[in-house]
Amino acid sequence: MQPKEEIEQLRKLIRFHSDLYYNQDNPVLSDTQYDELFKRLQELEKQYPQFAVSDSPTQHVGGSASRAFSAITHRVPMMSLDNSYNAEDIREWHERAVKMLGRDSFEMVVEGKIDGVSCSLTYENGRLVQAASRGDGKVGEDITANVLTIKNIPHELARAPHGTLEIRGEVYLEKKDLAALNAQQEISGGNIFANTRNAAAGSLRQKDSALTAKRPLKFFAHSFGLGDITAESFSAFIDACHAWGFDVCPVRTKVTQIADVIRFYNEFAEKRHELPFDVDGLVVKVNRFEDQHILGVTSRCPRWAMAFKYPAPQATTIVKNIIFSVGRSGIITPVAELEPVPCAGVIISNATLHNFDEIKRLGVRVGDRVIIERAGEVIPKVVKVVEHIGTQEVLPPQTCPSCGEPIYKEQDEVGYYCINPACPAQLHARLVHFASRDALDIDGLGDMVVQQLIKRNFLTEFADIYQLSFLHLLQLPNFKDKKAQNLLDAIEASKKRTLSKLLFAFGIAFVGEKTAEVLADHFRTLDKLQNATLDELQHIPDVGNKVSQSIYDFFHDPKALEQIEKLRQAGLNFMQPEKEKSGNILEGKTLVFTGELKTMTRQEAEHLAMQYGGKASGSVSKKTAYVVAGEAAGSKLKKAQELNVPVLSEEEFLKMIGK
Repeated sequence: MQPKEEIEQLRKLIRFHSDLYYNQDNPVLSDTQYDELFKRLQELEKQYPQFAVSDSPTQHVGGSASRAFSAITHRVPMMSLDNSYNAEDIREWHERAVKMLGRDSFEMVVEGKIDGVSCSLTYENGRLVQAASRGDGKVGEDITANVLTIKNIPHELARAPHGTLEIRGEVYLEKKDLAALNAQQEISGGNIFANTRNAAAGSLRQKDSALTAKRPLKFFAHSFGLGDITAESFSAFIDACHAWGFDVCPVRTKVTQIADVIRFYNEFAEKRHELPFDVDGLVVKVNRFEDQHILGVTSRCPRWAMAFKYPAPQATTIVKNIIFSVGRSGIITPVAELEPVPCAGVIISNATLHNFDEIKRLGVRVGDRVIIERAGEVIPKVVKVVEHIGTQEVLPPQTCPSCGEPIYKEQDEVGYYCINPACPAQLHARLVHFASRDALDIDGLGDMVVQQLIKRNFLTEFADIYQLSFLHLLQLPNFKDKKAQNLLDAIEASKKRTLSKLLFAFGIAFVGEKTAEVLADHFRTLDKLQNATLDELQHIPDVGNKVSQSIYDFFHDPKALEQIEKLRQAGLNFMQPEKEKSGNILEGKTLVFTGELKTMTRQEAEHLAMQYGGKASGSVSKKTAYVVAGEAAGSKLKKAQELNVPVLSEEEFLKMIGK
């Protein structure tokens, strides 16, 4: 492969996997695999500078701000960390620091690298006023409402400096809490989280903060972005954080020699498994802030810190066969069937190959000897080929391996999709999604029950749910009269769900809960949406071209239309109710709520504004009609004053709407 071609392929792969990791909380690569791709790209760009581009993944932090949350611009960028899995890289990092500082000895702090989600907390005069995700490092998401539910994050700081103080750290979930959460998810038919990091990310980005409150998230402080910090070193700053009321990682030591860093890394390798939370490595930081300032930063990471990570457990085996798995969304994933091999305490017989670009990059063929890795100590993946034995090249199928229909691939994507909504391989996952709480909420129709009904051929499509009877259900294990009646009652109740719930239940590609609600509110009936032109869809706010095309294709697929008609005959609701309004005094006006309100939560205030015809926003602009400021209002109040946007107190807002 030519260098330019490999560079372009690596950039495409890294962007794809960055989106899965940072934005969808659903990574399919281990950290080790991702870091190897990233390092290879860095090496090639350094070797061939003529192919460098400013939008390369090596020049940016990997995520982006989700449109499900308001955007927040970080006043000081939240940077990533350079990382390594070997002592040689750590020694080279230390040598560069020695050269720049001009002395052989300086203090370093080594602390545990928590496998969680980055978060920044902004305090004004000691009171928490805003929380944000890292996003792309420059722009993150406003997750204040969700962060306020995390019990060990102080809402007010004891003896904190006056003015603005931004504390940064990691939101995480303990191992025992992950086990309990997954047990609950299995019962309810929800997603099973692969590891504590995915669970923490999914919990922190819930649209309903009441759901986040049910997850036992925790927070460790580890750095700061802004503030009048009097401490002269990182270790002194961490002591101050503890005094202010923050929990900090208990895994920490202070050293002056790089040999002590490596010794601590080796000694901690096994001890980390005894911790209640997941640690995927260590972070080595130059201790004195003055030294950090001298060392400076690159475009994406500080030169004064480096992550020293532990590789995932690996084993070597033979690829017996490569089969194609079809998921709920229709994406076709190549899976390697392996000679069974023990790895991290379990026997591995299958491992994912992610996508066909990854197969090409690895050069893997049936019969090859490969290294597999149990990423996150849960999901097995093929890492590399160590011996090429096979001869047959693995190519993408021309048709779906399950239903035989043609498959589809976007030009700029790496994934191949089956877009047949009646595809049998997608049926089970689609039915579980259709009945899930956020869709039509059919209590009792979870993973195991759906599986049993499909096995008996009682369910072959969505509409079959509404043909189930006592006779069908009493044939299932553990079903008696009461349980069967409860499920039938839940099925009947699901017919009355709103159009937005039904649209989400369909599982249309790229249509999440928010987009489903936007569509339902705009068209009001399924018939109007079904007959919408592509141009109409593209002009709806918050619905981009890619999503519009997916919606248009779905409603022009004969099989999808056939299912919709059957659901119509079954008596499902195809209409979206008008949002309840208490008046139109705020009609056409956008309001922003900031600070701590006395008589209600911010979400309750936003809902109240919408009841009176207004629209709530998370950011202030010239189009904002009013900013409603509670106690300790921060940057939004300041921006309102700069833009001359009218500012109301909570009492004035309530008086305006007649309360």
